[in-house]
Amino acid sequence: MSDQERFDFFVYTQNKSMVAKALKEGDIDYGTFSKMGFIDEFFAFLLATDFFAFCEKTYPSPRVKKEVPAWFLLASLLAAKMYGEESFLNIPYVLKNGSILKMLGLNIGPIPGFNNKNKKERIYPVDQDCIRKFFKDTAPDKLTGWFNRDFSSWMAKKGAFVSGLFIEDASYMPLPDNTNYKYAEYVWLDSNGNHASQDTPGARLTLCYKFSSLLNTDRDGSYYIYAGARIDPGSINGLNEGRELVDGFINNGGCIDTLLIDRGYIDGATLTHYKKDYKINWVIPLKSSMAAYDDAMGLAGAKNVDWKIYHIEQSSEGFIAKKEEVATFYDLKSWQNLNTALHVSIKRETDYESGQVSYFVLAHSKKYKYPSDAFDLYKKRTKIEERHRQLKGFWGFKKFSSPAFSLVIAQVIFKLAAYSLMQLYLLRQDAKDLAKKTISTITKKERAGELVVILYSGFHYAVFDLDEYSFILMKLKTDAKNRLAERIKTWNKGPPQSVI
Repeated sequence: MSDQERFDFFVYTQNKSMVAKALKEGDIDYGTFSKMGFIDEFFAFLLATDFFAFCEKTYPSPRVKKEVPAWFLLASLLAAKMYGEESFLNIPYVLKNGSILKMLGLNIGPIPGFNNKNKKERIYPVDQDCIRKFFKDTAPDKLTGWFNRDFSSWMAKKGAFVSGLFIEDASYMPLPDNTNYKYAEYVWLDSNGNHASQDTPGARLTLCYKFSSLLNTDRDGSYYIYAGARIDPGSINGLNEGRELVDGFINNGGCIDTLLIDRGYIDGATLTHYKKDYKINWVIPLKSSMAAYDDAMGLAGAKNVDWKIYHIEQSSEGFIAKKEEVATFYDLKSWQNLNTALHVSIKRETDYESGQVSYFVLAHSKKYKYPSDAFDLYKKRTKIEERHRQLKGFWGFKKFSSPAFSLVIAQVIFKLAAYSLMQLYLLRQDAKDLAKKTISTITKKERAGELVVILYSGFHYAVFDLDEYSFILMKLKTDAKNRLAERIKTWNKGPPQSVI
């Protein structure tokens, strides 16, 4: 998009040579110290990849007449989510003094508002209520569709989904006991937020949504990028919703080689569909109530089973405390509505201290060479619990500022978008170690960013590192130095009206 399309309000332009010349003359209107950190670099990446231009073209805007560009509203909300801000009320305050706008050509000057309609100057081009109403008026189904279709396609074109390994999972999103949360339903959950029976100790009837997701990762777990998501009433079965996520991704041009699936998605017809129609190999745990489970356990009870050592845990005295063994059985026929190959791997865990023996059974469509392969793969699915912990905890996933369903969807979708975009950025920068860390750890790096000086002169601004700025000051002539000294005295009172 052109500069005129991107900024239909007054914006300082970045011109370092012009500002440096003004500095040598002492003709600087305002200056401030700032830090160029992780989030600034991340937003620079988004601008360089034309992400906001893409948003302007594809986002399902609820406005017929665009008083404010959709890309700017999305950038505002995305930046706030990166800083962990939940309230729309605080968005202008989060952004006005941050490095993001100042570093990336978004230094906004005197603000009468968009299209010169506001009579009073603002600290930000749009009021927080304008941002809130924009996302409140966005149709939830269209926003979810935009994320699953348009956003996912854009991510793929920029190098996401480099691995064919995907995880399909569902979890509950507990809510405050407020019936204004539309479509939320009461479900029995235990203290960990998992589905439970009414008789489970500590279980309580909880108002909640169900969050279904399709997550891409690799065998090393070096990145996690969401390929699709949806929010549904808490009591919904989820089978059709999970299948729609996979179908939507494939029909949108995506490719899945292996799918690790939560046992809540057990359905023979769906698993047959994945294998026969999409050539997807899947791994899913069996329920103890299934005939296939009983068949596998019967085979495991034979004397000639070739159990392979998978893991041994020793006690402090050096004795074996726990032992895990694995075995695989091929071509089982006991899953009636599954019309594709069924292979089963069993893990037998023996606790020598308690004397208890337990079993975990995985079904898979591919014949793995070693019994341990299926379990090594499925460990990746358990990583989803850590992803959810980050989203719900460090990213404030369930801290909704409003019970309006459209704003709930907006918060979830933009948290997932921010998280996935950050993972893409780190993946593209080969910073895979950071991808495994929480947002709180990453923002520590941001707070330790390089100290810089931002100077304004006329209609222009520029960013100088501290050494560069100091070297110019040392060479100033006396009259220029005196002129700059007088200007600096006014800086302590805050920026002039022409600078945010």
